[in-house]
Amino acid sequence: MKNLSIKNKVTIYYSAVLIAVAVILVAAFLITMDYQTKTTTKSNLIKTVQSSFEDIEQEHGKLDIDDDLDLYKKGVALSVYSNKGKLIRGSVPGSFPENAALKNDSCREITSGGEKYMVYDLYTKYGKGIGGVWVRGVYNMDTSVMAGRSIMIFMLMILPVIILLAILFGRRITKKSFQPIAEITSAADDISGENDFAKRLPLGESRDELYYLTVTLNQMMDRLEKAFDSEKQFSSDVSHELRTPVSVVLAECEYILEENRSQEQYKESIESIKKQCVRTMSLIQQLLQLSRSMDKGAALEKEEFDLSSLCVSVIDELSYVADEKNVKLEGEIDKGIIYNGDQTMMMRLLVNLITNGIKYSQNGAAGGSYVKLSLGAGASGSGPVIIVEDNGIGIKADDIPGIFDRFYKADRSRTEDGNSFGLGLSMAKWITEAHGGEITAESTPGEGSRFTVRL
Repeated sequence: MKNLSIKNKVTIYYSAVLIAVAVILVAAFLITMDYQTKTTTKSNLIKTVQSSFEDIEQEHGKLDIDDDLDLYKKGVALSVYSNKGKLIRGSVPGSFPENAALKNDSCREITSGGEKYMVYDLYTKYGKGIGGVWVRGVYNMDTSVMAGRSIMIFMLMILPVIILLAILFGRRITKKSFQPIAEITSAADDISGENDFAKRLPLGESRDELYYLTVTLNQMMDRLEKAFDSEKQFSSDVSHELRTPVSVVLAECEYILEENRSQEQYKESIESIKKQCVRTMSLIQQLLQLSRSMDKGAALEKEEFDLSSLCVSVIDELSYVADEKNVKLEGEIDKGIIYNGDQTMMMRLLVNLITNGIKYSQNGAAGGSYVKLSLGAGASGSGPVIIVEDNGIGIKADDIPGIFDRFYKADRSRTEDGNSFGLGLSMAKWITEAHGGEITAESTPGEGSRFTVRL
């Protein structure tokens, strides 16, 4: 059974159940028929014997049996006996024992000569001189058995035909029902063979379980296609980001090896090489950190900590960076907010968002440039809410959907230090989602941006 197809298994199960049901129904029919036959025979026997007394009367002290008395009625053989058990009229079947005792108002079965009989005796008392009369009714049960046997033989003959037709019909239905699976399998083979993840599995016309399974598989393939495209773009972006510093390093090396240089020229080249190595190391470190996002559950080391104190600590640590940029770093922190999460990851989230705001602050804005960190408990039943806003250069509406993608830069020309790889917001999004939350961005070019993290 393990090596059979589902279609064949369903057909076998269907056939087995059908045969079992048919056998049970036939057995139940035969048992019911046997019971009904005995019940009907008994009722008919008793009524026939009782009605026979209508033709037996007493006249002038003598017993008068009407000539119209039918001694064989509805398969019942009647015989009349005197008070002392002497046969007066009628007879019994040939193999029935003539000396069988008379028992008043008793219906019983007697087997004799290989045949089975149902017997009913009834005694009626008359006046003086006669005393009473017995009437015995005998019914040969083999008559009913023969009728039942004929029905049983007919059913046994027609049963295999019915089962065969039902199996063939069931197999046809099964084949038709599993046709969509064959089409899905064929389409999946085409997708796998051609590596064309833009194709989708065909949807059936009936909105049954297979239809919704196919919808789910197509949705999964949408996500897979998006993931493959993302990884392809990721590989391309990593190659691009690594190629730039490596090219600079190679160029500097070729420059200083061409001919003798002054000590100052060597120093400048080495400083340039060092700067590119630092840039490359920064990229590698960020990529290593991003690799943890492949398993969000395993990447977190959750514990309860004071989120409010963490926000205050991050503001204090980044104040000197903000001062160097002439940016005012503000905090509006609700006290006593305890959160269960990865404290290190939450610190990185805050640092990424704040440094991003400082980096793109609007120098010379009215009232001065600022970055503001807010922390609140959120609405009832929800988690903490973190808001980082600035009055920086802002982000175009067309760029907002892509700012959380890896290596995405809305404007590469605005990168000042050469160490921005477009990974900070991607990391922030991963940390937020790993904590079961969401991050959104709102921005107006020339006025500033607002990032909201709902944990």
